[in-house]
Amino acid sequence: MRRLPPLTALRAFEAVGRLGNVREAADELNVTPAAVSHQIRALEDHLGVELFARTARVLQLTRRGADFLSSVTAAFDLLHEGADRLSHECGRERLVVNSLPSFASNFLVPRLSQFHADHPQIEIEVNTAGKFGEPLDLRHIGADVAIRGGLHEGAWPGMAAERLVPEVMFPVCAPSLVRGPNAIRTPQDLARQTLITVSRTPEGWPEWLQAAAEAGWDLQDVDARHGPRFDTVQLALTAAVEGMGVAIGRRPLVDDYLESGLLVAPFSIEVTSRIAYWLVYPPAAARMDRLQAFRAWLRAELRLPAEPLPA
Repeated sequence: MRRLPPLTALRAFEAVGRLGNVREAADELNVTPAAVSHQIRALEDHLGVELFARTARVLQLTRRGADFLSSVTAAFDLLHEGADRLSHECGRERLVVNSLPSFASNFLVPRLSQFHADHPQIEIEVNTAGKFGEPLDLRHIGADVAIRGGLHEGAWPGMAAERLVPEVMFPVCAPSLVRGPNAIRTPQDLARQTLITVSRTPEGWPEWLQAAAEAGWDLQDVDARHGPRFDTVQLALTAAVEGMGVAIGRRPLVDDYLESGLLVAPFSIEVTSRIAYWLVYPPAAARMDRLQAFRAWLRAELRLPAEPLPA
């Protein structure tokens, strides 16, 4: 009987070896850093080999650890390929989509039931793993295709990148804030409102306020530097739904909130972001029927014209 190392420990080792950091590996695996460290030590005890050289600040693979990492990575790749091949032979196909968290939660997931109805043979898996803004390695995050934000297609060297849509930005708030004697009626009324900011997004209030000022509104009393700050668009929109203040809505992420009436847009002034959403995938993946089906569906949901895959 083969005495194999525990799979959980191997996953922890592979993640730490690839990322070079216990905390980042813990985030990817959705466990605590202490749990990852425990699994690494358990694996070393099982193998009787020190896999990492530990110092006060650095965790570095030993020579034997680096050799073992190559074997573990190759084994995981074989498992993935075998599972994918088996699913295909059984009439099922799985497409793993790695997405920006806010796009996944506010646009993608609410619409996936229709994709499943149209393509019951394709099983969609959505994950938000990875360090956004850093080089994209789909193989290491276990994904076939990614949805990213960027300025141009050259942001992902070696990958095919299709521009989808830019964000369109404008203030949104709960319906209660546009009713009654203190209702928001003009951009100047924002001076007595709480403005909600997304801390991790570079664009938002400054661009919109500038556009409103250029449209002739005196906004010198409107200050967007203070007020509640959230690190995701979803949290900011949730705060706005609860009546906490006025947030910058970003189409297409805010479309469902507006359609349902949870939020309203009190003004007609809109600003288009320089950053767009992109569909990113390895060039060889363009041949996959499941990716072609997902791509066509996503473009239709974004109201984009049907286009053939880039040559």
